[in-house]
Amino acid sequence: MPHEPVQVVTNPEQLRADRDTQRPVGAGTDFYEGNDDEFEVHRDQLVRALRAILDVVTQEPWLSMFGGLGYVKVTMARQAIAKSHRPQKKLFRSTLSPHVATARIGEPIYAVTPHALHTLIGTVESIPKSVPTRINSRTGLPEPNPSRGRCEASAISSIDLWVEPDKRDFSAADGAAWLSRAGSGEAYVVELFPLAPADQLPELDRAQRLTARRLGTQLEGLAVDAQASSYQGVSAARSLLMRVLDAGALSRVELGLLATEVGARLVPSGTFNVDPARHDAVLTALATNPLVRAIHLPPLPRQELTTIAEPAELPLGQLPTRGDAPVSMVGVIDGGVSDVLGPWLEDRWGQLAETDRDSEHGTFISGLLVAGNAFNPGFLSSQTDGCGVVDIDVLPADPGGTNIPFATYYPGGVPDFLDELEEAVRDARERLGVRVFNFSMNFDAPGDSERYGIAARRLDEIAKQLDVIFVISAGNLSAVDRRPEWHTDPTLALTAFTADASTTIAEPAESLFNVSVSALNPPGLPGQVDYALARYSRRGPGLRGATKPDLAHVGGSGTSDPVHGTGLASIDSAGNTTTSTGTSFAAPLVARRLADLDSLIEGSVPREVLLGLLIHYATVPAPMSHRTILPIARDLAGFGTPITAEEMLERPDSEIVLVVNSVVLPREQHILIFDWPEALMRDGKCTGYAKLTLVARPVLAYEHGDERVRVNIDAKLMHEKPDGGFESTLHPTNRPATAHLPLSERDLMNEAMKWQIVKSFDGRFLGRGGSRTWKLQVNYLTRAEEQLPSTGVEFAAILTIADPRGDAPVFQQMRQQLGSLGIRTSDIRTSIRTRARATG
Repeated sequence: MPHEPVQVVTNPEQLRADRDTQRPVGAGTDFYEGNDDEFEVHRDQLVRALRAILDVVTQEPWLSMFGGLGYVKVTMARQAIAKSHRPQKKLFRSTLSPHVATARIGEPIYAVTPHALHTLIGTVESIPKSVPTRINSRTGLPEPNPSRGRCEASAISSIDLWVEPDKRDFSAADGAAWLSRAGSGEAYVVELFPLAPADQLPELDRAQRLTARRLGTQLEGLAVDAQASSYQGVSAARSLLMRVLDAGALSRVELGLLATEVGARLVPSGTFNVDPARHDAVLTALATNPLVRAIHLPPLPRQELTTIAEPAELPLGQLPTRGDAPVSMVGVIDGGVSDVLGPWLEDRWGQLAETDRDSEHGTFISGLLVAGNAFNPGFLSSQTDGCGVVDIDVLPADPGGTNIPFATYYPGGVPDFLDELEEAVRDARERLGVRVFNFSMNFDAPGDSERYGIAARRLDEIAKQLDVIFVISAGNLSAVDRRPEWHTDPTLALTAFTADASTTIAEPAESLFNVSVSALNPPGLPGQVDYALARYSRRGPGLRGATKPDLAHVGGSGTSDPVHGTGLASIDSAGNTTTSTGTSFAAPLVARRLADLDSLIEGSVPREVLLGLLIHYATVPAPMSHRTILPIARDLAGFGTPITAEEMLERPDSEIVLVVNSVVLPREQHILIFDWPEALMRDGKCTGYAKLTLVARPVLAYEHGDERVRVNIDAKLMHEKPDGGFESTLHPTNRPATAHLPLSERDLMNEAMKWQIVKSFDGRFLGRGGSRTWKLQVNYLTRAEEQLPSTGVEFAAILTIADPRGDAPVFQQMRQQLGSLGIRTSDIRTSIRTRARATG
């Protein structure tokens, strides 16, 4: 059957239309409807909570030091976390107590002053116990007519002042011990609340300025080195790197909070102090300042243990010969790559001295990139051999596990390391055109395991600014945490994951703008299930519902076989064939396919298009497709295992793949209304298969915690109903199809992937009757009181319409119809049939 190319819409402006907006009806939802007595008790509890907060911020020395400034966390009721229920129209109004941050999902944080609290208390107290009624114009019957204040108050579960227990989860002794480790940078990470715009709020403005100056004064007197950091991305909030010095030492305090200087610009005179009592004094003083949101311990590079096995039978693969044809390239961020890669080694960053290079790990990764097929023909036979490798040697060797070499190169710890990484990636991107970087390393950070790490934030920003993609290993479990091998009985296999919640992905695999990869078993090993999640592989879910890991690939077996070793072969730094295992080695198999895709597409397409195509064609591994396992499949393998780039770009005539790469602008949406292909109509009903994948580049505001994604870009494939409206038809991939649409906000986040950057849906139609009219729609939704940026949000939507039987001429019919609708399309690929391939 003819192979047809993926089609990209070249005039996406033709799809732009005015945005459909559904304005809320009435004042909102009353979550105490019919329970006035219970509401009265709840209202009075809220008033008591607000009065208690007022008492704290108006007492001395709080009032004189901080001007009564406080930050309150409002916890929404579980059923009321949607933005329409947020208490920001009547209670916490932006002109009185602005929303400045967010903790967990449904936990907005507001800046308050005594005046704001007095007003808020009066507003809540004035909400009547009973609800008036009105006559429904449609039914003629009376119905409740609650006020907005009643609805907002009913949606709140609790109100609390943000205080010291919210700010850190470790002791001073633990902090001093952690920072004493080489490689930590000896510095706490101190997050500050952003200063709210206060042009029309003079009391808040005075309080913020007073508190900021007080923080500078406090730090100057504590003998610390505290400097505003830049590695936290583009967040409006500030972060400090803070070292505790010897008592009596000169402080350096550079906060950068106000237009005028806050803090002293002195050269610190002391060294890092390890006394827990000194740390306790500093941490306690910091925690008393309202501007301090959180104090974290910095991450350290993790010593990942991988299994190296020398089996009785090794594959006879060898590195291919380099020809003159262009090849894809991958940057390998590691401890070095051996010269045995020869002509496939395109360039080297050269950060590490020869004595500090440990090229075993990076060479095994590079061998898979260059000759994965030759070494593993049993499951990589479809992957052509040949790939350029750029050696980004930034992780120094540390065979003793002391982290001393890391500290020698990066005295400021991971932030310094990420600075060097950004410089290396920028050079490879600008000078060599590399867009895909393998990042098979992870970090340890004590404390809150659900915190979005500083490395993830920085990788987000590098990826966005340089238009590159990091492929990150999900992380390996320690020997004591490894699961049993996947059981052949799906029910028993599922049981192994019921108590497995503590083995989730390692930092920075949570990075939202990049790809994380879990590891699968290789095929063909006796006593093991082919393509099941490897027993050592970390898993999802990602933080607060995000799909992580994104993808999965073979990473070698966690139970070595005496004949075949780990089942994943490559080369060591001496050029010998060997086998090893780890999520570190699953990542390059995904990175290679992504780099191939980039090289096969003529010109440069945005990273969202590359990610969209990669995920669009991923398939769930067979052991996870069983109905027993399917509900958790996305937590184990994300969207699945990707196919080769050639397979992505050359499709049969029985399907069409349409790529829409555009920008959603304020008050606009994208719509394509079309008829279902005639070849897929059976007895007047629509049949076939459809899949829709969306990747967006929304605003990330890290001060908003689990709600850091501030714009939800959504895509739907909809079928016309008899009344002329449209209904959505697809279900999330790698999930059991639900019989009903999700209703609650939590269901929408889990089942409809709401607020996620990457989404994928599909559906098989045995016969949808009625209209032949369908609609592809891309729209947006912002968080409460959030505005879509004037420049819009870029996205890539990939739509497949196919005949599962492989017979119908869908491509020709759909392309002809698109032309008649004024939609221009063209081949996204290069001429891949004539692409020169490396010879073995």
